[in-house]
Amino acid sequence: MKLLLLPLLLLAAGCGDRGARTPAEAHARLAAAVAARDAALLWNALDQDTRWSWMSIQRAWREAFDIAQSVVPEGPERTRLLARFEPGATSENAETLFRRMLTPEDWASPVALLAAAGQRVPALPAAGETSTIATSAGPLVYRKAHNRYWGWGFSGLAARADQLKRTASADLERMRNDAADYERAVTRGGK
Repeated sequence: MKLLLLPLLLLAAGCGDRGARTPAEAHARLAAAVAARDAALLWNALDQDTRWSWMSIQRAWREAFDIAQSVVPEGPERTRLLARFEPGATSENAETLFRRMLTPEDWASPVALLAAAGQRVPALPAAGETSTIATSAGPLVYRKAHNRYWGWGFSGLAARADQLKRTASADLERMRNDAADYERAVTRGGK
């Protein structure tokens, strides 16, 4: 009986929220997420850099939301800013934000790539941090984390996450600058 449970335990251990040990395992995670159309499984299939981008987005929007709420005077501008940053501010964590913001296009890309890849599985490269399956729908890319503790993950949603991260960082910087301007205006108005 113990011998029968061992493969199940090993399989369950490999399905945690850490990256996969091999590109093939990362590919299997992505295929399972797409087949189930499960956003939590898709999050677990992502590479470390994509996840970190979502963490940065959430932190930036949470801080920008707090700044808007505490510094921007009541009115349409404040309402607009709060609505813009609300997804990050009200998400429990980066995974929750990712799941809230998944678009049909985010699902369509891996679906098309997996269909085009067919039965091919990515190879474990002798060296390097990228494994790619060339398909007619584009490259199906898996990346290994830069640290040894993470592993492999699907990087096909990295470009959108990186773009959102840059926008969120710029939003936060603008809100910090605007907060200083609002505070100076209040100080001048009080004199």
